[in-house]
Amino acid sequence: MHRHAFFRTARTTQAALTCGADIEHLADLDRTYWAILSRPEFIYGRNEPLTGYLDTNEDGRIRMPEVLAAIEWLKPRIASFDRLFLPYEGLVKEDFRDDTPEGKALSDLLAQIAPDGKPVTDKAIREYHTKFYFIDVDRDGDASIEVEALDSKLKPYAELVWKVVGPANQTLAEEHLPLFYDLFKQWRQWQADKPKGRFTLEDVQSRWPLRKKIDDYFRLCDERAYDAATPLAHDPSKPLKDAPISLAGDATQLSLTEGVNPEWADQTAELAKILGTTTLTRDLWESLKREWDPYDVWWKKVPKELYYFLPFTEADFALIDDPAQRAALEAVFQKAKTDAPLLAVIDDLERFAALRGGLLRFLRNFVNVSDLYPPVADPLFLCGKLFMDGRIASLCFPVENGGEKAHAALAAPARCCLVYCTLERKHEPSRTILAVFTAGTVGALTVGKRGLFVDLNGQDWEATVSHVAITTISLWEAFFAPWRKIGEVCSETFQKLIGGRGDNAVTQVATAATKAQASAVGTTPAKPAVPASNASQMASVATLGISLSFLASAAAAIASAVTHAPLWKTGSVVLGIILVVSIPSVILAWFRLRNRDLAPILNASGWAVNRSIGLTPRLGRFFTQRANYLGRRFVRRPNARKQGV
Repeated sequence: MHRHAFFRTARTTQAALTCGADIEHLADLDRTYWAILSRPEFIYGRNEPLTGYLDTNEDGRIRMPEVLAAIEWLKPRIASFDRLFLPYEGLVKEDFRDDTPEGKALSDLLAQIAPDGKPVTDKAIREYHTKFYFIDVDRDGDASIEVEALDSKLKPYAELVWKVVGPANQTLAEEHLPLFYDLFKQWRQWQADKPKGRFTLEDVQSRWPLRKKIDDYFRLCDERAYDAATPLAHDPSKPLKDAPISLAGDATQLSLTEGVNPEWADQTAELAKILGTTTLTRDLWESLKREWDPYDVWWKKVPKELYYFLPFTEADFALIDDPAQRAALEAVFQKAKTDAPLLAVIDDLERFAALRGGLLRFLRNFVNVSDLYPPVADPLFLCGKLFMDGRIASLCFPVENGGEKAHAALAAPARCCLVYCTLERKHEPSRTILAVFTAGTVGALTVGKRGLFVDLNGQDWEATVSHVAITTISLWEAFFAPWRKIGEVCSETFQKLIGGRGDNAVTQVATAATKAQASAVGTTPAKPAVPASNASQMASVATLGISLSFLASAAAAIASAVTHAPLWKTGSVVLGIILVVSIPSVILAWFRLRNRDLAPILNASGWAVNRSIGLTPRLGRFFTQRANYLGRRFVRRPNARKQGV
């Protein structure tokens, strides 16, 4: 059994991937040592072709068994797993095994793509694969093709075949060709049986409705001769088209031009031109029907499948009759059968290329998270950089829109300062990201603050803070936190005192004005209402007085103690007071910063994290960079020189 190595960084022990044997024997590694158990297949902004081959069950997530299955798939094909640690610029013959059928098939295909032996890039493989994209061979050995995949010369012929016998998805199978040729033969025979006469098929078809109207007319005339009560007039409640073709009522003949129903007048006039007479006698009508009957019988013999040929033009039939077109289409199917084994191999070659180029980096973000640490420091779960508040935050994670609060609740155990931003860009849907600030101070990170986000493709987005989870970011901030709170308390107390005195001044002015007005009219002025806040103001004043007295006494005691003391002792006392106030806050912040963990943030983002991922102060300074003016050259303001400021 292979003995795996481990490394420790950021207070976390992780399995190391130092050679091909570590990857080849990952199945022997205890699964409790894996950093990640599963992760989303798609990460916004990341182009990872490999993930499509790892997610074998297509559920949108990549799990540990699927990663191990990919390694097992590689074993009979890759020459050595050490090849994964070499720079990748394309596939070469040395990447494949020659002692296995799987490896030799890939090596032979690679030699066919690049006979010169140069590295074959993923793009070259895709271009070579394009001619096989729309060809498939089923289990019975019958080839099928996509009509859209054919060249411009053969595509029109294949489209004609597909329109007659093809399914709805425009896939043409080899078995369709004999059926098409048989139907076309029937069509030709049906066309040969077409009746010959002075009428065309279109003439007969256009007058079939007229035939029924003329038959109805002579029948009504016969009924009227038998029974004079038989109505021949038009019923106003019905459409005019349903009325008799003529109201003349002559059972021996029908005028085709006079007294004809307006709805049928055009057709009867056309019939009169063909017959050369304006009067249609009953005998002429019967002979005319006998002339039309063969057309009716012939038309009804056409099979349903032959209706697809009806819209075809003479150019279409000429194309079908071209033997070269038939032979070319048959050759395509025969080539599909011949290249069927190659089609399976080229799919494997694309998968191999994706694993060869990206598996090692994927494992460094799955088995461990070594890409998180410098000098690489480019893990796959990040989505860009946020420029805000004089800092660059590189720890940015994609978040589902509207899920900031739920995400923040899950990410709270990370003990990090979480800033959620809404991203907007013209012609793009809005997005939400989480930026983790790990260095500096909280500063002005509040809801509504604007910044700039640059994604992995270099596109810039307008970023607006939508939610903030504040916590201490650095020891420097923790050192001044108590003094900042003392300053805020004193400021609020003084504001209340000044505000109270202002209210008292307004009350006194109002009282004086009331007295003056009362003395002018000779009435007794009413006592002004005492503000309800006077009691609280007096209490605040008393509290402030006591506090100031205490501080004055303390200051006097300190002054008397250090009056005759050396300067260094006085400084030591002042420094000691500062440290006594600040050190407890710094110690608490140190424990909090020491326990920062990225695992809860990844868990909230859809990653099943198996181990803690510590975030040390060094990493924090790396992922949140502040403006550094050390060594910079400073000059006077340009306008200051002119004004002499």
